[in-house]
Amino acid sequence: MKESEKIQFLRQVTLFRSLSEKALLELSAITVEQTISAKMTVFREGDPGDALYIVMNGKVNILQRNSEGVETVLATVSKNAVIGDMAVIDDQPRSASVMTVQDTVFLIITKADFKRLLGETPEISFQILKLVTERLRTTNLHLKELETSAIQMQEVIRVITKIARKSNLLSLNASIEAARVGEQGRAFSVVASEMKKLAEDSAQEATKIDKLLQTLQAKARALAIMK
Repeated sequence: MKESEKIQFLRQVTLFRSLSEKALLELSAITVEQTISAKMTVFREGDPGDALYIVMNGKVNILQRNSEGVETVLATVSKNAVIGDMAVIDDQPRSASVMTVQDTVFLIITKADFKRLLGETPEISFQILKLVTERLRTTNLHLKELETSAIQMQEVIRVITKIARKSNLLSLNASIEAARVGEQGRAFSVVASEMKKLAEDSAQEATKIDKLLQTLQAKARALAIMK
């Protein structure tokens, strides 16, 4: 890619769009273009933050492991997204993993080069400060939404579990009555069978919702980490 094309692309990236032509030229000079094939890991959660990545073309998933070790997709990002910038700045390990969804072209800036540029170009430092502030505001909003959803889902689980318990009790009572009246109790037997199925279905739905709730809570923890 020609230098002019690279500068034109960087101008479209939110983090860099307000930079002067001189700052963009200096930024462009330290970027390295690299293509990573589909379904490949770019970096893993816990890795050192040794570079930031700007998506030029393609698509990537941002993933994080929950308490059970299962990876969940937190977000899917594409062209113009900047990935891994915070780990480069705060010297902390990667807070999430990144995997390509399709063949993806990146512009990569090493940690050493980026920190040097921050010291030499106050414009970029100011832009990063603005970006971090916006992320905090967005993160706080999402956390509130997730908290509300979690409370609502906990109430749904409580109601469904209560229905399942009552259904089991009704099923047991119907079975006892069917056994007591013998041949004439077939209707009770049918009711017992149906109530038992309702109880099982209710319990299964409660389990599904509980898993979804755990996913929401994992995302909330991930958002908290981003802060």
